[in-house]
Amino acid sequence: MEVLVWFRSDLRLEDNPALRNAFKNSKKVHAIFIFSKKQLKKHNEANVKIDFIIKNLFALEKRLTELNVPLTIIESDGFDNDASLIMKFIEEKNIDQVFWNNQFGEDEAARDKIVRSELDSKNIKISTFNDQIVYEPGFLKTGQGLPYSVFTPFKRKWVENFQMEYLDIEYKYQLRKSLNYSSNIRDFDFNFESIHKVNMDLWPAGEDEAQARILKFLDEKVVDYSKNRNDPILDGTSRISPYLALGIISSKKCILEALKINNFEFSSGQIGVTKWIDEIIWREFYKNIMFSFPKVSKGQPFQDYSRAIKWRYNDNEFTAWKEGKTGFPIVDAAMRQLLHEGWMHNRLRMVVAMFFTKNMLHDWRLGEAYFMQNLIDGDFASNNGGWQWSSSTGTDAAPYFRIFNPITQSTNFDKEGEFIKKYVPELKDLDKSVIHNPPKEHRKYCKYPESILHLKESRLRAIEAFKQAKS
Repeated sequence: MEVLVWFRSDLRLEDNPALRNAFKNSKKVHAIFIFSKKQLKKHNEANVKIDFIIKNLFALEKRLTELNVPLTIIESDGFDNDASLIMKFIEEKNIDQVFWNNQFGEDEAARDKIVRSELDSKNIKISTFNDQIVYEPGFLKTGQGLPYSVFTPFKRKWVENFQMEYLDIEYKYQLRKSLNYSSNIRDFDFNFESIHKVNMDLWPAGEDEAQARILKFLDEKVVDYSKNRNDPILDGTSRISPYLALGIISSKKCILEALKINNFEFSSGQIGVTKWIDEIIWREFYKNIMFSFPKVSKGQPFQDYSRAIKWRYNDNEFTAWKEGKTGFPIVDAAMRQLLHEGWMHNRLRMVVAMFFTKNMLHDWRLGEAYFMQNLIDGDFASNNGGWQWSSSTGTDAAPYFRIFNPITQSTNFDKEGEFIKKYVPELKDLDKSVIHNPPKEHRKYCKYPESILHLKESRLRAIEAFKQAKS
């Protein structure tokens, strides 16, 4: 029997249930990855993320080749084209069974339904698995049998149902029988042009790097994670999100390594560890939201009333926000970090998203799309959940009248102004007493723009817009 592993958002060997079960079932294992510029464009995938995908495909191919599993990259014209391409490959290679790990999202679900139908019609066996989450999507329910829409009770049920056997991810891959062809990745034309400005040395490819990054974080930073995670200049976070987004490391692997240093406790022990595990569970929460409430995959808000919000739009303000020229130093520093690193500190994601949707009163969908177009760690569920939380349109969202003051956020979490100085260098000579909101003469001297809006007036405008939508 010959089997096929269809790689998707799971570019790794360790804790890869589709690959592991393929190895258990056959001595001859094939592997494919479908590359589609149309699919990537439709989902607003960032140029830097595509760069990262390609680099990680090369890293994956190297490890698979060492096991005699060739990786074939297949070009697709879009989701509707995938089923016929897979069938063609299966018929060429006489494959008997296909393994894959499930993805989330309406397009992916519709595509997989078509693929299943095609394979069933040819009596090709299918085995699918959940690798991005611990529990089956929709498995965790409230006492009323409904899906959770608030994180805290979701997490409580998540922990209550947890069994350590879920983290039994050890598996030793053995060499497979050689096949009569090789990987095509070096000959494949990805037709990719790097137009981003990110230094890719910040994000080395491969699961060895991802695992080393986790262990280094847990060894050196997690003890102070709870108090340092909100200070962007301290680099107190794991920076593992790009690797999680592409499945270069699994959430189970992250949880396992964290529990090892916390006596396998979720709610006690080191507060830094428990807080970091919370962040992993948040990812699962948002994936469950996307599964249980498909409307959020279709550009719709979770809170139905918020469809009536009369968003405004100003092209100059939108451009200033994107370029980090709003006149609010912490907002501008965060947006420039995004362009320089393809990544943004989580606290600042909330600050700039709330500024965009409340103070600017611009539609959250515009900001959500712009983030996806620039994030190396773009994950649709988490990005959508974060934007809807910040804009008060989502599940478990901030109350609409809760509006971060960017100047207060700046003085609280970048007290010395070091983060601002790093990414807004024209302000590097300013004292911490003025850098968070430079006076007019300082702005003129530093050639730094005036603020694009008044905080108090814009706050009142947002509250009124939300009140009207609710009425």
